[in-house]
Amino acid sequence: MTRKSEVMSDPKNTNNNASALEFKAKVGRPLHLLSILLVLILWCFFCWQGLVTVVDIWWGNEIFNHGFFVVPGAFYLIYLNRKQFLSVPWKTSWYAFVVIIPSLLVYVIGVAGDVQLFLHAATFTLLPSLIWFIVGDKAARTILFPLCFMFFSVPVGEQLIPYLQEIAADGSVALLKLTGIPLFRSGLYIEIPQGRFLVAEACSGVSFFIVSFVIGSLYSYLNLVSSKRQITFVAISLVFPIMANVLRVYGIILIAYWTDMEYAAGADHLIYGWFFFAFVIVCLLGIGELMREKNSPAQSEIQLSPSWQINKAAFFCCVLLIVSSSAWLYQVKQASDNVSNLTSSFVSINTSQCDNIAVDLKPEFDNPNSVSKTGILVDGQCVGTIYEAWFSGVENELISDINRAYSQDSWSLISKEDSTVEVSRLGLSLPTFLLSSPSGDKVKYTLWFELGNSRFASKIDTKLQEITDALFGKRRQGKITIVATPFDSDLNKPLSKLMVEDSQL
Repeated sequence: MTRKSEVMSDPKNTNNNASALEFKAKVGRPLHLLSILLVLILWCFFCWQGLVTVVDIWWGNEIFNHGFFVVPGAFYLIYLNRKQFLSVPWKTSWYAFVVIIPSLLVYVIGVAGDVQLFLHAATFTLLPSLIWFIVGDKAARTILFPLCFMFFSVPVGEQLIPYLQEIAADGSVALLKLTGIPLFRSGLYIEIPQGRFLVAEACSGVSFFIVSFVIGSLYSYLNLVSSKRQITFVAISLVFPIMANVLRVYGIILIAYWTDMEYAAGADHLIYGWFFFAFVIVCLLGIGELMREKNSPAQSEIQLSPSWQINKAAFFCCVLLIVSSSAWLYQVKQASDNVSNLTSSFVSINTSQCDNIAVDLKPEFDNPNSVSKTGILVDGQCVGTIYEAWFSGVENELISDINRAYSQDSWSLISKEDSTVEVSRLGLSLPTFLLSSPSGDKVKYTLWFELGNSRFASKIDTKLQEITDALFGKRRQGKITIVATPFDSDLNKPLSKLMVEDSQL
């Protein structure tokens, strides 16, 4: 007598195998696979500079270490939603060009002006828009969040550091006063009887803020169904880390006050910060669990629809756009290596040099061709200091976040004055900034930028002119000038000595 063996099948595995077979049926044709592969290769080739620079930032800056996991995570989210994704027929979309064309343009502009934010934003906007182009409007709608989630790869957020520093300082000072602790504040310096604290960039909580936003968005997509709850939780994930960082700064100063600076000084506050950060994330997830719907709505049966229609004209236009943009990009890169060596009319100050520097801001510049520091002598008195930094545009950058008018270790920005300094010889209205040192010294300074024979009071105007020059194949030398005086001095005195002279790097 023979026994017939029975094989039990797992419904879950059966569904997964069915999905895999349907996906293979959808894109299994050689033409489809080659089309997808060609588009992705063209994206990698075109965005290579953006990818290399963004990986350097992910690796070198702990604020953006999460960037390595964003795109793989987005594809995993697409895999989790594969049934709904495969239930919709794929059809090449013309509408995707609304995003593809501006992304290509922004990328070229980013290369021309050496604006890494443009490079990275265009890189991780182009990738999801190409996926949208390949799969079509209806299919892209089913994976809208994973496609948008790819934007978190862009290393942006450091621009918020000064604002977060101010919020942390304002909030912690308010709480310290409420507690009755005597203090004196000067800019970002907070002084108590036991010692002095600086709300530095590391204390801004920007890493808390960015990671909380990423985790909050991901949690709301995976665990919350209601749109109102999703939006509310994302809003909480933005506000909660800011409030928590204020409490962290307040707690550190409070501990130092209670222990006579025995604790919470030196590296202690950074260690406390990481433990506090872990606690904040746990609390955030706890809030999410409280908001989570107890009963998830039942999902209806999904019918798979394995079909893909390739619009050959649209596909040809997409390839042609990327190839032609690559050729334009090559021309821009070639032009960027040829900086104009024509004589430029830079501004200088006609004055005798002081033996003693009245003000030393210790500015920081990104690999300038040359730098000078001169004391300004007016009517026998040393009334200020002028700093000049020249940039050829080759392996350095006139407008860069690395270029800073003062050392943040020695000075703290108090405010930007509402009044401006009118300089007729420049034809500019220059802004005035107030600084404070740890010892309580106050200074003020102004600055302007020169690009060839053009002069600007704004970084944005200077960068726009740089980009315009690069796009038309003309790069010019640049210069930053900073004039600083003691707080009780008149900035107009050193600026009255301005003169224009022909000079060349």
